[in-house]
Amino acid sequence: MSSNAPGQLLGYAIQFPRALYHLLRCEPEDNVCIEVFGDVATLTASNQIITEEDKSSQVSNPLTDKSTDLWKTFYNWIKNVQNGNLNVDKTWFILFSNKKGQNSIVNNFHKACDSISAVNALNIAKEKLQKINTAHEIWPYVNYVINENQDILLKIIVRFELQISFGGSYDEIKTEIQKKMIPISQIDFILNNLSGWLQKLVIEKLSKRQHAIVTWAEFYKEFHGLFERAQKRELIDFTLINPPNEYEIKKHLKERPIFIRQLEEIRADDDEVQQAVTDYIKAKTNRFEWIEKELIDETVAEDFESKLVEYWKNQRKRLDITEKNLGNHEKGMLLYMDCRSRQETIKEQSPPSTTISGTYHSLANSYILGWHPNWELAFKQLK
Repeated sequence: MSSNAPGQLLGYAIQFPRALYHLLRCEPEDNVCIEVFGDVATLTASNQIITEEDKSSQVSNPLTDKSTDLWKTFYNWIKNVQNGNLNVDKTWFILFSNKKGQNSIVNNFHKACDSISAVNALNIAKEKLQKINTAHEIWPYVNYVINENQDILLKIIVRFELQISFGGSYDEIKTEIQKKMIPISQIDFILNNLSGWLQKLVIEKLSKRQHAIVTWAEFYKEFHGLFERAQKRELIDFTLINPPNEYEIKKHLKERPIFIRQLEEIRADDDEVQQAVTDYIKAKTNRFEWIEKELIDETVAEDFESKLVEYWKNQRKRLDITEKNLGNHEKGMLLYMDCRSRQETIKEQSPPSTTISGTYHSLANSYILGWHPNWELAFKQLK
């Protein structure tokens, strides 16, 4: 395995959150692309281009004064201006880094906002690099950029911006999402779904030999649907992002908590028991996340559980009257099947499908209810 492989992967991976950041900031009719006009670029409706190069490192600042990445970036920008791919007067140049270093040449270029300050920043750069000779690896780029194409470089500096964010801009993305009037509790839901959607869309376009260009209309359609769900404070299934892992399921099966033993008492088979464990974990996870993110509170959760208990009581009485000829384990299985297929709402919303059965298992685990007609005699003494 190449020792540089993780670093290369990080470099490519950062392009996706950076593209998402630009999509959240773009205007109607703008397009955002990856690996078309730079690493990431925004093509505006007014024929302006925001081109961005992303430089990353796992260890240190990748944009030091003698960094090849730094000078090769300006070299490539000048080349693209000269060959007509970029119009320097209609392009904004962004250099993104995931690491911050000491104040350097690139910081001075960033601060320059007019021709006078650009000349001053360039003079400082020349002074810092005056000892660079033809043997140095950055010499071909520095010579071409500073000595041979100073006029174009000065125009680029005026329209240049350095952006730094550890971790690929996820904090900035969350800020942009919040600006869209998204509740704080829903920001991660929006972020995770948009990230997955963007990666899938780009891969599909590339597989069809299309450019990885995402239109504002494509983005708006996806975001608008997520926005409506977030505004309604929909009961999101958080286990779609973090499903129960195999270790957690096996741990429950090995330890056999009360809710599993209650199922064994009514002769549930292995598949039913495994499904019960999965439902139990998912319901527990969602309940915690919903309360943590203020989608519901403890009172709402307890009211939901009370409704399930009330239904269990009624079904238990019904089976005692109508199914007198059945054995105890058969009555218990019917009661369990009735309850796990129960339809119940939380705040007038239908929760994820595993919520009902998973909550019933939680209640069974807390000795609040059971499936076997004699469950109290068999299990309450263990409490």
